[in-house]
Amino acid sequence: MKVLLVKPALGPPTIAAGEVTELEPLELEYLAAALRDHDVELVDLRYDRSIEPALHRFQPDVVGVTALSVQVENALAILRAARRLDERIVTVVGGHHATLLPHDFQRPEVDVIVCGEGAFTFAELLHRLERGADPSDVPGLWYRRHGAFVHTGARNDIARIDELPVPDREITRRYRHHYIHFWWRPAGLMRASAGCQYRCAYCPIWKAAGGRWTYRDPERVADELAGIPEGFVYFADDNMFFDRDRMAALARAIRERGIRKEYFLFSRADAVVKCGDLLPLWAEIGLRQVFLGLEAVDVEALKPLNKRTHAATNEAAVRLLMTHGIDPLASFMVFPDFTVADFDRVYDYVERLGVYYCEYSVLTPAPGSDLYDRSREQLTTDDYRRYDYMHPVLPTRLGEREFFRQLARLYWRTYSPFRAARVRPSTPPPVTLGKLARNLWVGLRMYRRIRNGYRMPSAGRELPGVGNEHPGPPQPEAVRFA
Repeated sequence: MKVLLVKPALGPPTIAAGEVTELEPLELEYLAAALRDHDVELVDLRYDRSIEPALHRFQPDVVGVTALSVQVENALAILRAARRLDERIVTVVGGHHATLLPHDFQRPEVDVIVCGEGAFTFAELLHRLERGADPSDVPGLWYRRHGAFVHTGARNDIARIDELPVPDREITRRYRHHYIHFWWRPAGLMRASAGCQYRCAYCPIWKAAGGRWTYRDPERVADELAGIPEGFVYFADDNMFFDRDRMAALARAIRERGIRKEYFLFSRADAVVKCGDLLPLWAEIGLRQVFLGLEAVDVEALKPLNKRTHAATNEAAVRLLMTHGIDPLASFMVFPDFTVADFDRVYDYVERLGVYYCEYSVLTPAPGSDLYDRSREQLTTDDYRRYDYMHPVLPTRLGEREFFRQLARLYWRTYSPFRAARVRPSTPPPVTLGKLARNLWVGLRMYRRIRNGYRMPSAGRELPGVGNEHPGPPQPEAVRFA
């Protein structure tokens, strides 16, 4: 079968930092690797202007699209475009949002919804379609039958991630020079584990994984890593340092193979402290930046969110990383009830820590999370495009215009080039004239996007790559269970 895989773009009102971090569609590369018996192409609409040329040229039998919550509307528009071209095309959607809230995709333009780790499920689905068979015996699907969506039963393949084929990175060859993290371009993406061990109320990741966590075999991870062409690799795992023994084994495997790359990864502060003796080895093999979810100046504010952490542990993790020449990328929550003084307190704390790289995320009840379920009556919008961790979707104390102004000011103060010269991060921004000019241009663009985040997009604005249809919030069709 001819299968077209599509990565949606983002557009207004979503505030995206594509010039700062934009990475390969790893989820679709896994699918492509699992579909070796089929003719597969991939379109990345973050860089292609339209889906129409690929649809007309390739004439696919199946169009599959992945979607985070902020991409729901654009994913549906892609499938509508496919349906307009040929009503016989089988339209499939999967990914994070489809796993957590499949009812949002029970729409006329959707034939099949794939939930969870989708590579094996999608391959089995295509096998049934090729034979003209009903996919009712393929668990992990919602599919249309006789005008209603039928659920084939739950499925969780997290424990099988070591059985997955190596992602097909050839399928994104023409886009790979675009993929970036800060000034590391091109940047590769991979994962060494799936799921999460914690149960933070604001995070839906552990729910999407069915409450499970699985770490891949370190030898297999190192083998895959050796085959990635890029010199910088971004690990997508949620908490890399959780398992000390496996991280030690992975570091040894990387060193023994002589792999020379630079790395970014995510970790909790307590995991960094637990693995403090491994940091010299990881620094030696190329670890440059670690995302740390510090979240709040006053960690007591995190208790209702089930984020268990301590201020002393956060600060110890920052010191350990900086001691070994690894830059923390400190993440802080911006709460909707912040006052101007609260924004200033966060900046003062960042100054005291001596951290340069920071991320400020607005506390967002992510669709599918516990916080989302218990905050429904307080939500100010049902527009998923605004669930980007930059728009407040709960009432703000300051009012939206002043809230965005203070958020933009916080970012501007943090990433001031004068502050970079004063704080001196271990991996400072490039200072060549061209790269310095680009960094300033990107910074100004991001400042303006955040500063003007309260403004609504103009009516009828086109969806990136798919035209200008705006169907409104998803409304589920009839549903029944097999």
